Amino acid sequence: MKREELKTKLVEAGLAEDKLGGVIDYIMAQNGAEVNSLKAELETTKTNYNDQIKGKDALLRDYQTKVESYKDYEELKQFKADTIAKAENTKRVEFLKANGCKHPDLIMSKIDFSKAQYDEEKKTFIGLEANVQELKKNYADLFENKTPQQITPSSQAQSGNDPFMQAYLKDHPEMAKYMPNVK
Repeated sequence: MKREELKTKLVEAGLAEDKLGGVIDYIMAQNGAEVNSLKAELETTKTNYNDQIKGKDALLRDYQTKVESYKDYEELKQFKADTIAKAENTKRVEFLKANGCKHPDLIMSKIDFSKAQYDEEKKTFIGLEANVQELKKNYADLFENKTPQQITPSSQAQSGNDPFMQAYLKDHPEMAKYMPNVK
C-alpha cells in the first residue's frame, strides 16, 4: 500500500485532506506491522519446511544406502551359495572319479548324496558304497573296469641278481630261506 493511494481513497470517501496526516501515519504503521509479522511468520515456515526437506533428503540418502547395502548383501549371499554348491559338486565329481566313473556328470543324478556324509579326512562319502556298486552293475560301460594289478617280480629278482635283494639278505641273513633264488 502506498501513502498517496491511501490519501486519494480517503479524500474520495469524504474525509478532509488537512486531517488525514495522523490517520494515514497510523494506518501505514499498522499495515507495516502486520506485513512484517506475516513476513516473519512466512520466513519461519519456510525455514521449517527447508529443515524438513533436508531431514527427508538425509532419510532418503540413508534409505538408498541401505538398499544398496542390501543388494550387496544379496549378491554376497548368492555368491556364497554358488561357491558352496560348486564345492559340493566338485566333491561329488571327485568321489565318482575315484570310484572309476568315466563320466561323473551322467551318473551324478543317479545318486542321492543327501543320504551320505562327507568325510573330510578321507575325502570320500560314507554310506554310498551300495549305490556305487549298483551303478557299476547297471551302468558298467560308464565305469572303468578296474581289476587289481598283480605284482610280478622283475626279471632281475627272478634270476636272483637283484642288487636290492642281495643287500637286504646281507643285513637279514635269516630271510635267505624265503628267497632261495637270491645269490
